Amino acid sequence: QDPRMPASLIRLHFHDCFVQGCDASVLLNNTATIVSEQDAAPNNQSLRGFNVVNRIKLAVDNACPNLVSCADILTLAAEKSSVMVHMFN
Repeated sequence: QDPRMPASLIRLHFHDCFVQGCDASVLLNNTATIVSEQDAAPNNQSLRGFNVVNRIKLAVDNACPNLVSCADILTLAAEKSSVMVHMFN
């Protein structure tokens, strides 16, 4: 529904995978002892698409619990959103 979401998912994937490899660390939330990558200064208020990845993760976990990693979901979401942009343009 948001025409910018495919680019946001690709950017989110880039931020997760570029430096340390695809580990879904950008999807982690803050805890009492760490500040997550989501809220780190370079990413705070600039990365989008977390809600899309979370909805996909919930649907996948409902269908087959604890089988697909968050990193895999983020990678496929970025790839499929790119394909969909080309299909509908």
